[in-house]
Amino acid sequence: MKNERGQSLLKRVDLILGGAFLYLLGLLRTKRRLPAECKTAGIFAFAAIGDSILSSIIISELRNARKFSKVVIFASRSNARIYDLFDGLDEVVVVPLTSPLNALREIRKYEVDVLIDTSQWPRISALLAAFMKAKFTVGFRTSRQFRHYAYDASVEHREELHELDNFRSLLRPLGIVSTECPRITKAIRPSGSPFVLDEKFFVFHPWASGTNFAMREWPIESWRKLARILIDNGYAIVITGGPEDAARAQQLVDLIGSQKVVSVAAKVSLAEVVGIVRQADCIVCVNTGIMHLSAMLDTPMISLHGPTNPFRWGPVNKERGVIAVSKRDGGMFLSLGFEYPRNAKYVMEKISVASVADVLSEVYSINLGRHDKKPAGEAFAS
Repeated sequence: MKNERGQSLLKRVDLILGGAFLYLLGLLRTKRRLPAECKTAGIFAFAAIGDSILSSIIISELRNARKFSKVVIFASRSNARIYDLFDGLDEVVVVPLTSPLNALREIRKYEVDVLIDTSQWPRISALLAAFMKAKFTVGFRTSRQFRHYAYDASVEHREELHELDNFRSLLRPLGIVSTECPRITKAIRPSGSPFVLDEKFFVFHPWASGTNFAMREWPIESWRKLARILIDNGYAIVITGGPEDAARAQQLVDLIGSQKVVSVAAKVSLAEVVGIVRQADCIVCVNTGIMHLSAMLDTPMISLHGPTNPFRWGPVNKERGVIAVSKRDGGMFLSLGFEYPRNAKYVMEKISVASVADVLSEVYSINLGRHDKKPAGEAFAS
């Protein structure tokens, strides 16, 4: 994910050349109307796992509201595995986005009546949509991103809305008013993983991804301190992560220095991660894909937000466990995810271990006894 989403040169080419080409295409193309009869739908879902989870509501809404007989997801290498959790789709096509010609050849193998592009800012997906064999295309009109010109119908992407509501709005041109929330719709078998503990335990997911991912991560020392408090109160710790996080996860295990801590990073499947989180007493995580994944489960959650605005990107239905650095303290400035100012300051250290312990006690009645009472971070309770 970090490789595919973090290539600045490709982003500049995408913005300058892609925007210009889309503008010309928009001048030359005649806008088409929604066909009277629609049986097949395609969904472009090339963003991160969190976005893919939030936009997954489109799958079930298409099936339920307009009775589409076939739904095809066009995904990236980094997010395709998340669709193992959702029912209602017929095929997942992995599109090689870093090779536009190969990507074009891949999508041209398919014909659909309706194509919905869930991408908020990249031009490459809008270009692919323009050349897709689709009778009607829908996508976002995002301020200053120059990407909407060639869609048959474009929907304003609004910064004041939670991103789930923006994804819901993509269904309006189809006459669908969506109120659904993301949910796991496939049956997930209980994990038989040896890493699932019989005793009470917390899940830690300290790792972010994408542009400037380190700016959205809590200090490792804070994770260590929280772990020691939990261990002293009888909890074990399971650390999750992807293959790119495995080395750092093991370093955190070593830093905590307890037999009651284990890393499962790169050792278990996504379905097994779901099983582990389901059985946990609580998950503590930064704003990343597993936050949205865990929000679909019943497990209590503490989510930590620095530059990310939780009102735009917070976990759905888990708002009471949100801890964020306020705007007045330098946080909450990200909307699309890449708008870091020059010389951006790291703010995640402003969230204290004490504030996490306090929310665990006040929101979830998990009392950890005495801890440092120095206030930091801001909790948002519904």
